[in-house]
Amino acid sequence: MDKKIILVPTYLPNISFCSFLITRDFVWNINDHYQKQSFLNRTFIHSANGNLMLSVPIKHSKKNLKRKFSDIEIDNEQDWLKNHFKSIKISYQSSPYYEFYEQEINNFFKNKTKKLYDLNLKSIKLISKLLNISFRDDFIGTKDNLTDLSNLSYKKKSEIKVERYHQTFEDKNGFINDLCVLDLIFNYGPNAIDYLKRQACKPDSV
Repeated sequence: MDKKIILVPTYLPNISFCSFLITRDFVWNINDHYQKQSFLNRTFIHSANGNLMLSVPIKHSKKNLKRKFSDIEIDNEQDWLKNHFKSIKISYQSSPYYEFYEQEINNFFKNKTKKLYDLNLKSIKLISKLLNISFRDDFIGTKDNLTDLSNLSYKKKSEIKVERYHQTFEDKNGFINDLCVLDLIFNYGPNAIDYLKRQACKPDSV
């Protein structure tokens, strides 16, 4: 039996991250220091012009101090919710399954959230609903006897190669590796869950 792992919730997580959600026993950690320019506040989608980053704006501290992830607040003065939804819709409205999930996506981007960690957990809850899997909200107590995979959240770019699948703009831009899992869901629909299980079994998966 695999040892329970530690994950830090990311914003609209990528495919490799989601493979852990459905195949591994895990707990969430929100108490580590926040790391800038990481998956904690950004995700990547496949637009007509290629790889497109969607970044959640955060409130910056006047003091040059390391802050806990759990303390990071979102800058909701910026109209990022509307912009993110618009970007996703423009990029995926012609994909095979987008229309089946559009209302859920639209609802997600209608509500403001104060803390970044809370937004990330809500985004994972949304993904869990779209994949028809249970949402886990167990938080870390102690790191004893746990495998810490927090580094998956702190990286700027995924180093895990995912199995190739059809992407909406692949003919124009080529295949883009390990995008936001929405890319897979909009293109594979209900079959996305089987894909994620296969991905989790690959030798080069962490």
